[in-house]
Amino acid sequence: MKSRILRTVLATLAMSTLMAGAHADPHHKKRTCNDCAKVTGVRVVEKDGKGGAAGVIVGGVAGGLLGNQIGSGTGRDLATVAGAVGGAYAGKHIEGKMKKVKTWNVNVRFENGRTASYSFANDPHMRKGDRVRRQGGTLVRG
Repeated sequence: MKSRILRTVLATLAMSTLMAGAHADPHHKKRTCNDCAKVTGVRVVEKDGKGGAAGVIVGGVAGGLLGNQIGSGTGRDLATVAGAVGGAYAGKHIEGKMKKVKTWNVNVRFENGRTASYSFANDPHMRKGDRVRRQGGTLVRG
């Protein structure tokens, strides 16, 4: 019976010494990875592309032809020029609408508490909750 009590006391003493030692060590902190993060959100943004020469030319020709149908004499000439200018402007914007561009914006929170946002021209296949790492100015899985 005495040996059992002695073992219990010694075990309790040993455990409390180990626990006190672990908390007393000032260097025993969890290290944070400054490049490690967690994805907090992914948003796909769709913007109009840029219209090019083709839209300007086609729009200008179409606008000029339509403007030429209006009025007579000097009025017809002015309407043709105005139609060509307006058609070129409209053609450029219509071409831009047809060439939509997608951008994936990925928001992350780093282990040190900082947040950041990264943009990708193609789907990075990252979802909310994924673990990622900053590498070379961009994000990689890991």
